[in-house]
Amino acid sequence: MTDITTWQQGMEYTLRTRYKWRHGTGRNTTIINCNHFTDFAGANYPLVDITRKFLKSYQQDLEDKEICNASINRRIAPVTTVLSHLYEEEEIDFPPPRVKQYKESRGRPYYFLKEQVEELCERANPSLSALIRFASCTGGRVSELLAVKAKDIDLSQGNIYFGGRPGFSTKNGDWRVIPIVEQLRPILEARVVGTHPDIQIFGDEWHTKQRVLQKFKQVTRQIDVEPHYVFHCLRHSFATWHVEAGTHLRLLMELMGHKDYKTTLRYAKVTDTARTNAMSSVFK
Repeated sequence: MTDITTWQQGMEYTLRTRYKWRHGTGRNTTIINCNHFTDFAGANYPLVDITRKFLKSYQQDLEDKEICNASINRRIAPVTTVLSHLYEEEEIDFPPPRVKQYKESRGRPYYFLKEQVEELCERANPSLSALIRFASCTGGRVSELLAVKAKDIDLSQGNIYFGGRPGFSTKNGDWRVIPIVEQLRPILEARVVGTHPDIQIFGDEWHTKQRVLQKFKQVTRQIDVEPHYVFHCLRHSFATWHVEAGTHLRLLMELMGHKDYKTTLRYAKVTDTARTNAMSSVFK
């Protein structure tokens, strides 16, 4: 047994020692797909925590980006291959998880309760707490949050713009607007007022996505949630809370920036609360 304990170490070992990955024609594609997982979990993610539930949360993250099922399967495959190779080589002593390939059905997103988000904010340092609050109140992906600039916050109109805004050109012309809720206003005022328009409001504190994922994982350990609850679950939480509050799915689709309504429909069946609230509002 060696000291291979993290995803980065396991991936590099497999690339060095697995014959098909060393000499096969698909090596470059394999590396790309491995890097996708690194972007999601972080290079230092513990191998022992790559469970079936964690891989399902990765699948859901890819779903949310509206990646097709075949591509999702291709991105999952190298992760399970690394774990299987390490197990066969006796570099790890736990069996790799089994994950079914995607067909038409889609899993239920993992989400935090509002009380859990409050506890996360209380336990995190001020910078991470602000980012957690920002994510849970906007549904933004971590890459979108870190890219937000002062000019993307319109305090007078009460709007946050992801991916551009009216009057500004973007690469794909795709942007969405999120109203500023009261919980966010003091955070945004402190970061926007008197700031240069092109300054990223979280850029000084969080230079990389990996740092966010690493610090967030440390905080989730303190509130007793399972390892598959990752930062992206804050986005799922935003959507789930909206469904429970009765937000129309067409509006939720716009708030989430989904291009396919089927992606939004996943949230309609997440909890029983939404179903109960709907019945109560009709049969009072």
